[in-house]
Amino acid sequence: MIKDGMVDNEYGDEDVWSMEPYEALMFAEQDGDVVATRIANETSIASDVSYITSVVKRLLITKRSLLRLIPVAAIHPRRPNTKVVEATSGGECFLRCLQMDLERIIDRYPDIGRFNRYFGIFYDAVMRDVPLANDSMPLATAARSEWLPFGDRDFFSDDVLELFVKYSNQAIERIRQEGGDEAFQNWLLRIQRQPRENEERLLSLIDACLSVNHHLLVLRFDLGYSQFYCDRTLAGEQAVSYEEMREHRVALRRFLKRHLKNRLPAGACKGLAFAIKMEFGLDKQHHFHVIVILNGNVVRKDVGITEMICNYWKSEITKGKGGACNCNQRTYQKRGIGSIRRGEHEKLKVLRETVVPYIAKADFYGKMAKPDSHRTFWPSHPPKIEAIPKGRKRMAINRVELQ
Repeated sequence: MIKDGMVDNEYGDEDVWSMEPYEALMFAEQDGDVVATRIANETSIASDVSYITSVVKRLLITKRSLLRLIPVAAIHPRRPNTKVVEATSGGECFLRCLQMDLERIIDRYPDIGRFNRYFGIFYDAVMRDVPLANDSMPLATAARSEWLPFGDRDFFSDDVLELFVKYSNQAIERIRQEGGDEAFQNWLLRIQRQPRENEERLLSLIDACLSVNHHLLVLRFDLGYSQFYCDRTLAGEQAVSYEEMREHRVALRRFLKRHLKNRLPAGACKGLAFAIKMEFGLDKQHHFHVIVILNGNVVRKDVGITEMICNYWKSEITKGKGGACNCNQRTYQKRGIGSIRRGEHEKLKVLRETVVPYIAKADFYGKMAKPDSHRTFWPSHPPKIEAIPKGRKRMAINRVELQ
């Protein structure tokens, strides 16, 4: 199972750290339309921050040393070293983080370390000045400019290699120490509290829907904006502002609550429920994850209905600036959306344990791009459960006939 960009069974002090390649869902203009495309960009700011975050998470649950110097018996006499750096799998991951351009990240998002403390404690640890032979500079700067950019990281004197290994291990221990401090643990509790509450509310919505309809039609889609309109340097005044994005969200909620039923067969919205989650991505700015639950006894074409809602977002709400991804159109090994009956326990399990947590998951950067008082999660009210009269049904008596 993949979690936080890593394979679950690789956790602990095992030698292999398996990092999942970074992939992002982006919206781009193509032939007059805004289409969703999955892009694997290993050099983007979002990719670098995601990788560092995953490495730090792993560091905080391991204890072993990741780097050391070992002597080498057979080595070319012209080389300046008699030792080489031996790195565990985790050590290689840490060294890759040291090669990333951290200043590029900070220039774009100066407060990112305050909102993503995993990145923050890494940055604080590796940007401390360390004394070198003729100067002192941040470890990350020295590693990126003087140690790691060359093809042979061991082509230095043993003294220099010892310093780099020493300072790297000290940075790793500093990350582990700060990750165990009360301040970091309190931040972690805060960042996890809201997702848990959102998840509980969404699970309650699903239970309420199942009480009204034994057959659900679950729609899942992601909404966002063309990359062009996310970049003010490209789009200028046409770029989507935060206030405009809020207006679009209000219009979407109004459509789902009041007008969706007019586009579907009668009874399709009996037991209707939905939830909208706003997130901020370092690569795609503001976007939404949406789930809609309809009466599966009346409607079955989940792909078509989802596409209709997505098109309404693109053409009517955002006037061509928006893009959408129809998740119901995709193929999943284990499916927790689409047609789900009350007795289909495996589908319900996937819905509750995979789909819902994904929608409700923690978003490090949402607060970085909105006022503190603004929400990021909007669930609908639970559907009304009609009370069933108790007792035996009685036939009406026509008093005229009894006379």
